[in-house]
Amino acid sequence: MAETDPQQSPPTSPAEPAGGGTGRSRRVRRGGIFRLYEQIKAAGRDVAALARGKLPDMSVTTDAANGTKEDSQKPDEKADWKVKMLHAAAEQLRGAADNYVAAKLDEIEALVDAKLDHVEQRIDAKIVELHRNLRQMRDRELRHRLRMLKITLIFTVLVALVSLGYKWFCSYLFG
Repeated sequence: MAETDPQQSPPTSPAEPAGGGTGRSRRVRRGGIFRLYEQIKAAGRDVAALARGKLPDMSVTTDAANGTKEDSQKPDEKADWKVKMLHAAAEQLRGAADNYVAAKLDEIEALVDAKLDHVEQRIDAKIVELHRNLRQMRDRELRHRLRMLKITLIFTVLVALVSLGYKWFCSYLFG
């Protein structure tokens, strides 16, 4: 049995198993599904054989003179036996189908859980990115406002100095 290489690339999607999707688990899953398919197929052949009355256990002889079949069992026993065999085959098929449906539901549930985990991770990453962007925008806005306040203060001081200089000049010149 081949083992997976630990240095293989990580899965490209959450639905793939670890190891790039070429690991033992994928082969086991395929083997299990294949075995289930073979069991269902064999049970179907048995049911078809029962319906045709050609089971190897039945002792059927043909009378060449009149072309009729004679059974070693009584008709009621034969009918009961056929019903029991059909019931057993139906139960076997039902069990195989239930197992197959349960396996498929488990597989679908695992895929949905993996997809939900992936979506949740993406949402969390976007929320972190949005918080980072909002923080950067807030910081830029604060820097811009501080810059505008500094510029306003500088111009206010300049206007006050020019006004003071004008007053001194007028008082010195006219006064």
